[in-house]
Amino acid sequence: MPKNQTGIQGTQKPVRTGRKRELPPHIQADVDRVADVVAAGFRSLTWHQLAQEMYQYAYMALNSAMRRTDKLMELVAKSNTPLELSDGDRSTLHRNSGDRAVIAVMTINVAMEEFPKVLMKGGYDPAGNPGKDGKFKALKSFFVTRCGLVFPRIFNNWKEERTDRFLRHAKAHMEGWRLAHALGQYDVGQAPPDVVALCDTVTGMIDTLRPRNRAVWHMTIEGYTPGEIADALEIKLGDVNNALYTFRTKIKTLRQRGELVIPPTLEAEWARRRELDARKAVAR
Repeated sequence: MPKNQTGIQGTQKPVRTGRKRELPPHIQADVDRVADVVAAGFRSLTWHQLAQEMYQYAYMALNSAMRRTDKLMELVAKSNTPLELSDGDRSTLHRNSGDRAVIAVMTINVAMEEFPKVLMKGGYDPAGNPGKDGKFKALKSFFVTRCGLVFPRIFNNWKEERTDRFLRHAKAHMEGWRLAHALGQYDVGQAPPDVVALCDTVTGMIDTLRPRNRAVWHMTIEGYTPGEIADALEIKLGDVNNALYTFRTKIKTLRQRGELVIPPTLEAEWARRRELDARKAVAR
């Protein structure tokens, strides 16, 4: 029985027919390595080295694709799971390297678990499947296409888990009386009716925000710092500050239009606080 290049007996080299073009040396080397690892049952040092090379290559490729929607959509085009991206999703993938890293690792891990079965079934056959452009696909590129098939499923699961985490944090800090206390230091049930009405309006507005921003604001009302919120929600400090700025700007606009009225009792309390802060600053 013939031996392959690593000396493992019983490995059959791909048979070239007249219909198949001869493979370039680097592609043939990939075919030979696949034959070796299949023959060794994916328990050889060759497989570990090969898997590491594919992991590193795919990690870079996925990170690059996630930064550009067109490249990502091209990558997942043949997946059975549709990938739908909101503007927020696109922004997250483009701006947040930490989230990209997590999604890339999760995708590669799942693709790598399934890859041995693909190879055992002869899934990597560059001679028989040269591709639509007629170019033979290297094994690392072939693995990236496999990552593209599982990416939508991984992304959707990641997004659901992330949203659930935001909702849990938002729900844990959603008591409406906390806003009245934060605005005017009122005890439970002691706020004037006009302050209660304002708090109901603002709390209702907060509860219409997307889960991440909702969690940010509920935690802010409870007294958490932006840094503490970022750590708890596992997001960037800049995302926290952006959520705070955007909603504050909306409130300010509504006040300028006269669509949101601040009760006189609350305005007086804020004036008192500003005076106390000014006195403390002078005393220092």
